[in-house]
Amino acid sequence: MTHSPDGAEGSCAKIAEAWIHLWSGPETPAIGPDVGDSPLDWTLPREEPKRCLEVILEILERIDTSSPNDLLAVLAAGPLEDLLVMNGPAVIDEIETLARQRPPFRRLLNGVWYRRCEPDIRARLAKYLRHRW
Repeated sequence: MTHSPDGAEGSCAKIAEAWIHLWSGPETPAIGPDVGDSPLDWTLPREEPKRCLEVILEILERIDTSSPNDLLAVLAAGPLEDLLVMNGPAVIDEIETLARQRPPFRRLLNGVWYRRCEPDIRARLAKYLRHRW
């Protein structure tokens, strides 16, 4: 399934903004009734891997990435981990390029738990995982 940038679920920027707002609130969706309300928390990692990565990059432009924090942790252990597990082969080349070129993205990769990822995906990303958190 593909969507235009302004499709039914919104532009990447709108999805990113809504996701940040959702996960920055006083009661995060993981402990409340709204878990999965963002397409980034379920649909995109499973059905639209390229768009999912675009939204993740948009979020990285908008949040503090200087050190591990709650939003970075949720983004790593949620959408990015799901993307790597569900569609790793479809995005691994771009993920490796981003890891080489963008320190904030490399920091995000270090927050993913890789045990559910395919061994090939883990092996290709291992060289970027020097500062696990």
